[in-house]
Amino acid sequence: MTWIKSTVFIMALALFAIPAVQKVFNIIPSAGLEGYFVPSLRPAFTFSRLITGEYQQQMAPHLDKTVGFHNELTRLINQCDYSFFSVPHAARIIVGKNDLLHDEFHINAYLGKDFIGERYIDDKVARLKYLQEFLLAKKGVTLVVILAPGKGCYYPDHIPDRLLSFKKKITNDEYYSSQLKKSGVNLIDFNQWFVSQRDTTQHVLYPKTGVHWSSYGAWLCADSLTRYLEALLDRPLPHMILDSLVQQPVTQRVDNDMDRVLNLMWRIPVPMMTYPVFHHLYQSTLPKPAALFISDSFYWNWHNTGIIKNTFRRAEMWYYDKDVYPMQLIRPTNTAQIDLDQAISRQDVVVLLQTNAGYGNLGNGFVDRAYEFYYPGATPVKKILTTFRSNTGMMDILKKKAEEQHLPLESVMMSDAIYLYNKELKRISKHTQP
Repeated sequence: MTWIKSTVFIMALALFAIPAVQKVFNIIPSAGLEGYFVPSLRPAFTFSRLITGEYQQQMAPHLDKTVGFHNELTRLINQCDYSFFSVPHAARIIVGKNDLLHDEFHINAYLGKDFIGERYIDDKVARLKYLQEFLLAKKGVTLVVILAPGKGCYYPDHIPDRLLSFKKKITNDEYYSSQLKKSGVNLIDFNQWFVSQRDTTQHVLYPKTGVHWSSYGAWLCADSLTRYLEALLDRPLPHMILDSLVQQPVTQRVDNDMDRVLNLMWRIPVPMMTYPVFHHLYQSTLPKPAALFISDSFYWNWHNTGIIKNTFRRAEMWYYDKDVYPMQLIRPTNTAQIDLDQAISRQDVVVLLQTNAGYGNLGNGFVDRAYEFYYPGATPVKKILTTFRSNTGMMDILKKKAEEQHLPLESVMMSDAIYLYNKELKRISKHTQP
């Protein structure tokens, strides 16, 4: 029996030693985990910190995240929780019926939980209407609003029953769409179009394991946008010529962004996916139009597949009206750091593209910034700015804030004034809602 005990003891030691050996020598290459993780740096060693226990406290989380086979064990645990209990280890992701992955924000948007209020939306629509007319008349720039599809709206029957106890209300998307149409603002409502096509389409428009439109759905919408702009601008644009439709039983990377951040051992099964193969054809000597997109992440499929660069001669993108692309790729650039009028005036088209109507804040501040810049009359925001300037203490706070954020003082003042104005709008909207 002694040799059995010795064998078990040696095997136990080996079992404990293997992760340490893997950590030091990395014998078996380990694939990294997907998603955002706060790095756990190795703490600096000092005898004083060792005696107080501070070093041990900081070393423990570092060892937890860097021990050998940490990533593989993480995937194993995640897979067990997902397969046996439908528990996803990723922020905001909810496992719906038939293993369809939902985003909590998209579900709230579909149910109207985040409805920002009629008064608030009416104000933004009125400002959009003014901007559309002003920019076209004075700048020759066409403004277009695009409502991208929301997964909660497209797959409401896959939302878990426990979340449907909330009585559905009017949504930001529905009310924006209705009021934009009534006001005559240039609008493409891809959300409503997706929903209308769901029961008849032969191809997946919204992937089971993705948070954005599918590659096929994005391609269809890009084709529709091109034809819409041709009519609106009264000029030819490059056309996407379909070469083939490739069907496969697995998703490409762009269509499984929710699956990937779950960090499972195996991919979640999906229905047959469709991927268009296409090229662009432009039969005109006219220069392609220039475009500015103020958008969320739904823009990136069009960018990464070459649709943007082949449709427009120059395209800029302001991510949530904050990060300026392509300048962001060279150095961090905020929209508050650039000349708003120059940026708009060099465009032929300005496009606001967002899913779920920006969760109420369509344009993420662009609408207010542009309106306050171009509207010549008095506004509540300008009144707030006057109050700022007359208050020495407030100006000191704003100057310090501008220095800390490395932004122009006037931009910080405008941002804070718009914030206060919208805060009051939300309060009034909430008070007047039925």
